Amino acid sequence: MYRELIKELAKNVIHAVPGKPATLSEIQEAEEIVGCRFPAELRELLTEMNGDRWLLFSTEEIKDVALSTREYLSESYEDIDRHIFFGGNGCGDYYCYNIMSDGSAENGKIWIWEHETNRTSFAASSISELIRRYNNDEI
Repeated sequence: MYRELIKELAKNVIHAVPGKPATLSEIQEAEEIVGCRFPAELRELLTEMNGDRWLLFSTEEIKDVALSTREYLSESYEDIDRHIFFGGNGCGDYYCYNIMSDGSAENGKIWIWEHETNRTSFAASSISELIRRYNNDEI
């Protein structure tokens, strides 16, 4: 589903290349580093394709972004660890799920976290919608 959507909507983007599926252990390791079980649709995406080298991060990139933002931005940006960053716009802003106070991921809401302001704004209600909106220059 996601692979076909990327191939259809990003067909003219030479950098958009869906990765091979992530293993369950790769997903679990990323969840452990982030500190939260991923929403079902993110797990589905990663088991279908482990990032696309364009919009969507691989499990390795999810881990790297979580570790680097927490290490370098936590003093400046309060609650930086309350997000599951899983994609980016290439300008330093990340697409994310919020981690709720009970430690679970917020479902049905994908946000864009803006690195200049540490603010989030609603981006999409699903990964499919995010892919469509991003590739149609709506966000």
